[in-house]
Formats: sequence, structure tokens, C-alpha cells
Amino acid sequence: MKKDAFVRISGWSLIVGAIVFLPGVSAMMLYDTQYAINWDSPQVLTWAIFLSPILFAIGMMGLRARYRIGGGFLLFGAVVGGIVTLIGTLGQMFAPVYSVSETYFVVWFWGAYILFACLTIFGIITSRQRPLPRWNALPLLSGLWFTLLPPLSFGIGSVSEAFLIISIAGFVVMAAVQIVLGFILQADASQEAVADLRPAAVPWTR
Repeated sequence: MKKDAFVRISGWSLIVGAIVFLPGVSAMMLYDTQYAINWDSPQVLTWAIFLSPILFAIGMMGLRARYRIGGGFLLFGAVVGGIVTLIGTLGQMFAPVYSVSETYFVVWFWGAYILFACLTIFGIITSRQRPLPRWNALPLLSGLWFTLLPPLSFGIGSVSEAFLIISIAGFVVMAAVQIVLGFILQADASQEAVADLRPAAVPWTR
């Protein structure tokens, strides 16, 4: 597969991943509260939500291929985070008892945390080096909220209604930023492919 085609696919992976991940992470935030969502969803939807970090991992590999900075962080986050979330997902789906399934949920969570933490570090690098055609803070904002939330929740202790509202609002903003980043990534790759197809300018000769 050509690089520009892979980068375009990775951009759409970011977009789809953001759309699928948002309702899942919102339901997780509301779990075991009075606002808990009745998780009577089709098995396909459940699989999609827990596997959505894999789509983010593909998107991160596209960012690495397109902009060629912070590659170590993106590669580590995409590969290690993607594998750990996959193990956690499969463990939850096939665990014989609920207690084992909960353990694999923790595995899934830390895989997603590794992925978004590495995306956040990449965002710090892009904020300084500015390789994107515009809005270079998008990678930072794409992973920052998920990275900050566990330390904030541990520091607060009891989770209040206001904290839940702020948390879900943060994930909505994060998803919107990820969608915009995905559009920029695939559009940037398309423009580069078109530019490569243009014939080189031939200077006039006398």
C-alpha cells in the first residue's frame, strides 16, 4: 500500500474511532451511578467500542508516516497500547466469570491510557515544531483529557455529579478534536498525492 493511501485510511480511522469511542467511554463514566446506561447493546456494538482504540492506533501510525516527528512515541503507543487493549478486549469477551472480566477491563484501560498518553506526548512535540498545515495543538488535545482524568479522579476521591458532567463534556470535546485531526490528516495526504502527480515545471529556454 502506498504511503498516501495508508495516511488517508488512518485519517478515517481516527474519525471512526472517535465516533465509536465517545458513547462507550461515556457509558463507562456513568457505570455504577444513578445515571447508568442500560448496556443492552448488540454484541457487535460492544466489540466496536472496546476495539475502537485499535482505530486510534492506526491513526497514530498514519500521523507517524505523514509528519515523521515523534515517531518513537507514536510507534510505542500504537503498538503496545493497541496490543494491550486487544488483549483486554478479548479477555473481557471470553472470560468465564465476571471477576476475571473486570480484571481484563483494567488491562484494556491501561492499554488505552498508554495509547492516549503517547498521543499527548506527540502533541507536545507538534505544538513546538508545528508540522501540521494548521491547528498544531490538535494532537495534544486529542489525547490530553483521557491522560489527565485518572490522576484527577484519584485526587478528588468521590466522584460527584459535576465531575461526571465535566468528564463527559471533556470527552465530547476530545472526540470533536480527533475528528478534525482525522479530516486534516486524510486531506493533507490527498493534497500531497495530487501535488506528486503534477508535472515538474520546465524552465523556458531561449
